[in-house]
Amino acid sequence: PFVPSQGGSIELLELETRHGSSPAIRAAMERVVTTPLVMVCQHDNFFIHDAPLRDVVTAMLEEPEGLGIGATCIHFLSTATLNYQNKIKRRYNLDLPPVSVKGLKYPLVPLAFWYGRSHVTYSSYVRSYALNRPLAKGSHLEELLGEMQLHDILSRGPQAHKEYGTYVLDQGVEVLYHLSGRRATQAPDEGREAQQSTIRSVSSHHSPDSYAQQPMEGSFTIARSCRAVVPGLSFPSFHGHALGTKGPPVSSKKFKQRCFHCGEKGHSKKYCPARESLDDETDAEIIDLS
Repeated sequence: PFVPSQGGSIELLELETRHGSSPAIRAAMERVVTTPLVMVCQHDNFFIHDAPLRDVVTAMLEEPEGLGIGATCIHFLSTATLNYQNKIKRRYNLDLPPVSVKGLKYPLVPLAFWYGRSHVTYSSYVRSYALNRPLAKGSHLEELLGEMQLHDILSRGPQAHKEYGTYVLDQGVEVLYHLSGRRATQAPDEGREAQQSTIRSVSSHHSPDSYAQQPMEGSFTIARSCRAVVPGLSFPSFHGHALGTKGPPVSSKKFKQRCFHCGEKGHSKKYCPARESLDDETDAEIIDLS
């Protein structure tokens, strides 16, 4: 998803051993990054809408540092953060109102959770805070920082967010798309044609109007189903259940959080008994990344 333009270049840092996400970011920060700002991107996050990166960088480099609101990270909208203010209010009864800052056309919404998705941040913040802790091989910063930040804000209230300074730029449309490799399978030689024949409608990623951004009917939150068409990959069956099978599959693992669909604890959206069938997987919004 990253292509150099206007004379830019990409430097690939080859690590001697397997590091995992967090140690790999630390290696890059130690060996490569010399700029005051850095954009940390995940390999499975695609930009499917334009983002005002130049405006974000310019604003973050101006004084006072932190955009005058103590900002440390600026994220871009994904399925998880669409209508975030409403979502966080409904799920945790937290009021995190958006703020407007000089130089940015769109408002910034405070994030209760530290997300690892592609974001622009200060290099000093990454070194002094995000990476300033023991990092096991294979660890992810979102796992190390996300729950800690969320629990602290829930415990002390919205005012605690000022100590974290994580925000998402609310452009009103999904900017990032997460390609889940755990649910993708390699397509056969005729995979592209076969894949297209199973899709009821395919929206172009060039048209902002093609994104419905609507929650599932009767959903507790604004979570929605979304799929992407990617050359070489195909849509798998649903964990052993053929699409269209009545009733969700049964999970063998205990789920500690609340379901994004019905709001009850003990199961995830995938195993929600309130979903009458798995047909909504085929009815999911389709984004064409080909």
